[in-house]
Order: sequence, then structure tokens, then C-alpha cells
Amino acid sequence: MHTKKENTKQRRTGLVGSASGWGAQIRETAKGPSAMQERNLTNKLNNHHISSYWTTILHPNATADELDIPPGEQTLPLIIPHLEKLSEAIQNVMRDKEFPCAIGGDHVMGVGTFSGAIKHLDAQENFGLIWVDAHMDSHIPETSPSNAYHGMPVASLLGYGEPQLANLTQEGAKIRPQDLALIGIRSFEPEEEELLQRLNVKIFYSDDVLARGFETVIQEAIVHVSRHTKAFGVSIDLDAFDPKHAPGVGSPEADGLIPEKTLPYLHYVRNHPHFAALEITEFNPERDEENLTATLIEDILKEILPR
Repeated sequence: MHTKKENTKQRRTGLVGSASGWGAQIRETAKGPSAMQERNLTNKLNNHHISSYWTTILHPNATADELDIPPGEQTLPLIIPHLEKLSEAIQNVMRDKEFPCAIGGDHVMGVGTFSGAIKHLDAQENFGLIWVDAHMDSHIPETSPSNAYHGMPVASLLGYGEPQLANLTQEGAKIRPQDLALIGIRSFEPEEEELLQRLNVKIFYSDDVLARGFETVIQEAIVHVSRHTKAFGVSIDLDAFDPKHAPGVGSPEADGLIPEKTLPYLHYVRNHPHFAALEITEFNPERDEENLTATLIEDILKEILPR
């Protein structure tokens, strides 16, 4: 396990807001980035010796207040241009030798975040990914009961499903199954599990984390995604955490991760020399209670971002 820090890690974090909920059924996650900006997130991080700034908050070409569109292919003309902008924004941060952190926003944003990082690093199918989530996010349009694209980003990054997502920025799969690890899984459909098991993707179910502890799981996941890759990223869907601690999410699921048993071990990610990109997703400020979820985002970033 790598624990050393490199000088390249002492760089600024460029925050990129993904203010879109078009990939979800409930679209209020679009308000997540602005809510965090209004809480003076960068000042709080800077006071914690983490140099950060907002590069941009990206908005889709229309909002859910302006258009009433059901989940599914009718939303693609709004989703795809947004993800292309997100991918470019991530690349711009990395071109400036800064660390990219996307904040959203529904989880289809993962296709944009990591397609951008992979393109910048010239690391197609040479990039690892840790996906922390209550859900597998591995549907394709033919298997999704909701038709919502935030349930499909893992499949898309693996090269399956909707071609416009799977081929974003570069044609073909961005990540190999053997370079992917899912953590905290506890709500999924059989078709998703069948796909991931057939591809031999590493899955740490919620019960595994409870039984073995997050410290052990995150260390194993880092080794798994970094051993045969140029770099790796981390995607954290806030619904991975128990709703008692993160009520402000798009799709809450009971019996999730406990912050006190999770956050102290994020330094294993932070200190790894090949940690290249991060996203925090599915923050719904309209559902938050006593700012529990917003505070959790701040606490996660204080533990995981490069210093």
C-alpha cells in the first residue's frame, strides 16, 4: 500500500460543479453545486490547508423547472452536451496541473468526469475506478426499470448500453472490468449484478464492509484498481452513506456507510501517488436535514483531497 506523498500532490484542487439532474427521476440534485458554493466550501477547505477554488458550475441547456421530460432518451439532448462540457472542464483543470473534483448533480455525471480524466491522461482502458455507492449503476436502457441514466454510468464507462454515453469523448470502453471496484452496494436489480459478475468486477457489498470494516475494504480496493493502471479515480455517491447521516440524496437506501467508520480511512486514497480524480454526486439540498449532508460533503473532502 502506497502511503508516501509526492510534490505533485501539493497542488490546488479545481472544483467543477455539475448542476444537472436530468439523469435522475428526481431532478433537485441539480441544485447541489450551488448550495455547496453558497456554504463557502472553498474557504472551509482552505482553512483546512487544502487549496481549492471553483473553476465553474456547469448548467444544462434547460432546467427541470423549464421542461417536463420523463426519464429516458428524450433527456439525452440535455445530458450529452452537459457531459461533454464536464469532460472538458475536468481536462482543463488537469492541464493546469491541478486536481479535479466534480460536485453534483446526478450520477450520470460520472461518465463526464472520468471520460475527461482518462482523455487527459491518455489512459483509455488504463485507468482504475473506485465507485462508492448504494447502487450498482450498471443498467443498460433495456434493463432499467426507471429509464433514468443515473442508473447506467458504470455500464457506460465499461462500454455497454447507450452509445452516446459509452462513446463520450472517445469511442469505446473507458475502463476495463478488472480495474473497477464497487463499495457499499445494497440495492440493485438482478440484471446489473449478472453483468458485473459475468465481467468479474470486484464488488464489496454493504454487508462485506460491515463485516470486514471500511479500512480493510478501501485498502483492497485501491490495490485492485491501481495495480495494472496508469492512475485511478474515486466516485462517491452520497447515498452510499446511511440516510441518518446523509438524508439529502436522490435515492436514499437504509443500512449504509457510517461516516465515523469511513472517513478516517480516506487518507489511504489521498496519499496514493496515482489518485487522479474525484467526484461527489447526488447531493439534493432540498432533502437535506440540518445540513447533515452538506456537512458530510465538507468532511469527506477534508479527508480525501490532496494537501
